[in-house]
Amino acid sequence: MRMSTKKEKQPRTSTVLLFSIIVFFFGLYLISYNYLVAKKDKIYSKMNLLLFEDETPEKIDDNNQANEQQIEKTEEVTEQIEQKKISYNYIGKLQIDKIGLNKGFLDINSPYNNVSRNVTVIKKSSYPDTENGNLILAAHSGNCAICYFDKLYKLALNDKALVEYKNYKYTYILKDIYNVPKTGEVEIRRNIDQTVLTLITCTHESDTEQTVYIFELSKKEKK
Repeated sequence: MRMSTKKEKQPRTSTVLLFSIIVFFFGLYLISYNYLVAKKDKIYSKMNLLLFEDETPEKIDDNNQANEQQIEKTEEVTEQIEQKKISYNYIGKLQIDKIGLNKGFLDINSPYNNVSRNVTVIKKSSYPDTENGNLILAAHSGNCAICYFDKLYKLALNDKALVEYKNYKYTYILKDIYNVPKTGEVEIRRNIDQTVLTLITCTHESDTEQTVYIFELSKKEKK
């Protein structure tokens, strides 16, 4: 009788053991999946950035017609600047030696902080001394006096950009380049655990896209 009882319980024990193993691995899968999703959300941030949302006198609608009109007015704007003898009080400078770019940028609240005059600091930016912040700069590309980002398309991954700000020099390394539709909004995809420089301009030889360049801080040193 005892031998018979053991034979009857053995299949039941195996079934329970198999079920326990399945439940264990399923639970482990759920834990791992939730962890990876949380980790991804922590590291990578997507931000839909509305460009030129400030109501400045030179506010530019980011569409083809407005861009063409703006380029046509370049000489007029330049002449007006000369007539007014505006002295820009730049708070920092962007320098990319590979493409010969060396241009100052203004305080984010300056009335001249707009793409019709300067490299523009976008409203949702933070300055370089903000840990894990993002300095977002935009400018026109093309063939005009205010097309300061006309040669960005020549950059490649691992190229360097320098930013001077408050007696410090910040060295950034280009980590990502991607295009987005030209709608007036730009999706910023970057590592939120890094201090970042983002450059935005119209895509080379395209009327429908903009290109986003994501740089990550490599070194900070006293000037």
